[in-house]
Amino acid sequence: MIRALVGHRGTGKSELVKRLQFYLRDENTLFIDLDEEIEKKVGKTIREFFMEQGEEYFRHVEIQLFSEALQRPVENIVIVVGAGFQLQNIPEHVQVLWVKRQTDLEGRIFLDRPRLEAQLSPLEEFQKRAYTRESLYRARADEVYLMPEGVFENRHHAQGIEKALLTDHIPSQGAGMCLNADIFLRESRWSLFKNKFAGRKFAFIELRDDLLSFTEMKRIQDEMPDEVYLYSFRREQDWEHLPPEFYEVLERSQWVDWAFELGSPKRVKSLAPKKHKILSLHEGRYFKEWMEASEDFEHLKLAPLVQNFSELIQYHAWQSESARRRSFLPRSLSGRWEWYRLLQKSDRGPLLRFIREDGGTASDQPSLWKWMALDSFQGSFAALLGSPAHHSLTPIEHSDFFHQRKIPIVTIEVQREEWNEAFPFLTELGLQYAAVTSPLKELAAKAIGEKTLKAVNTLYHSAKEWTGTSTDLQGFLAMMEGAGMIAPLQSEIYVWGGGGTLEMLKQALPRARYFSSRTGLERGTEASVNESPKILVWAAPRDEETKWPPEGWRPQMVFDLNYKEDSMGKEYAQRVGVAYESGLPMFQEQAREQRQFWLKKEESST
Repeated sequence: MIRALVGHRGTGKSELVKRLQFYLRDENTLFIDLDEEIEKKVGKTIREFFMEQGEEYFRHVEIQLFSEALQRPVENIVIVVGAGFQLQNIPEHVQVLWVKRQTDLEGRIFLDRPRLEAQLSPLEEFQKRAYTRESLYRARADEVYLMPEGVFENRHHAQGIEKALLTDHIPSQGAGMCLNADIFLRESRWSLFKNKFAGRKFAFIELRDDLLSFTEMKRIQDEMPDEVYLYSFRREQDWEHLPPEFYEVLERSQWVDWAFELGSPKRVKSLAPKKHKILSLHEGRYFKEWMEASEDFEHLKLAPLVQNFSELIQYHAWQSESARRRSFLPRSLSGRWEWYRLLQKSDRGPLLRFIREDGGTASDQPSLWKWMALDSFQGSFAALLGSPAHHSLTPIEHSDFFHQRKIPIVTIEVQREEWNEAFPFLTELGLQYAAVTSPLKELAAKAIGEKTLKAVNTLYHSAKEWTGTSTDLQGFLAMMEGAGMIAPLQSEIYVWGGGGTLEMLKQALPRARYFSSRTGLERGTEASVNESPKILVWAAPRDEETKWPPEGWRPQMVFDLNYKEDSMGKEYAQRVGVAYESGLPMFQEQAREQRQFWLKKEESST
């Protein structure tokens, strides 16, 4: 078998193929990174070769070496190609695995890769190509691997989940999956899905009449005959002229779901009198009428767009009143309620739980990876709290720690104005361990009555109370001292921004100079400064209010408190052409200290 890994720049394909080599440990499989092959052949880095010879010649060499790799006399080949590789040059017999991450289209900035259009900003350059490539990947992919954010090395639990997924050792999931027409984009895609998931890997497979034709539904049932099927009415039909395939599909479906938005549920009662019936609602404004019409249905499914924690709490209470008969599946435009659906993985969870392999039918459906990685929720859970939060590396960073305790860890977006309502609700729900990020650190300190710290990033809940600490200082000092950049140069260090880390930074760097990223002025003096620092500590978010430092500044080094790949600090370092240190080492040291804090609190609670 020959398999090609494709995906956007910076997704992590090269690191993934190294892990695949470790997982498989197969002497009959050859693993090839095409960029490495090019560098060996030309004796230069990809960046140097690209800049000297141009993109056209680079693509020519890339295709040539790809073709040569396919001729190697080995039984199995796994080959990683660059983001811009021309997919029409991949033969049909080669299986294509699209490696993607949720953050792909947000953009990434690279310091070690060639710029393709210097007149554009780094993010504009990335996104200009990314949206085009996205459709090309989707059209050619035989499989999609939705890889979570995080560092996998030495995270044994995360690697175990990834190995199971990529080697098709997938246990039954206790959740359903909704299929759409994308499954038939390529015959090979359908064949691989069928072989991978047949045998009741899902609690049920949903067939929606707005996503699949009756012919496609019938084919799924014919070729996966042992599955449990849920047929969902989601669009108006010509009820007088339904084709025979409709009745065949309905007959072989154990459950039927009627969307209340279609009108009176009387029709489903006449079409499927002996089926298990669900009455679903997707628009909260019809809630009262829906409940009044629900008496004769075995199960109720509520899946509205939920705007905030206030609505989430209200609907959660509704489900809790009759948990076995009611399923609450919150939806959003951003996927922010994925954590809530993940916590439905429990012995007392609702009947209807959905997961996705790729995009799914709702952004809040947990990915297959996250569902498999999460231990069943039995009353206590851990979380990263912040906004934005979806890019966080925290769940994988702490995955071994919490897996040992059989406690799930999730990412929860909480906005500042929601904190006073969200935090008590999460506590009631079972939140026991929390890592807190911007903009919530000061609010967290206030909520737990912290007297000595103005901001905390780590919380623990015992049977009696919440306690907390901040590990920001240890993380920051480890990052700076690791580069030998603390004591001698404090007066030549400027800090751009600060936010919830400002007090910590002043403690670590009392002689540094501090600047507002919103005004560009020095804090305390409210004056502009033209003198350039030697070191710039970037502590500002990417948003419309964040300004760039003065044009005349030319620091020798940028230390970024952010590890996100579209950080403005990283873009600034690229702009002025200076050395750059990501906030990843700081994050990892913070996390190590968090685990030490939680461990001590556990010991004192027993």
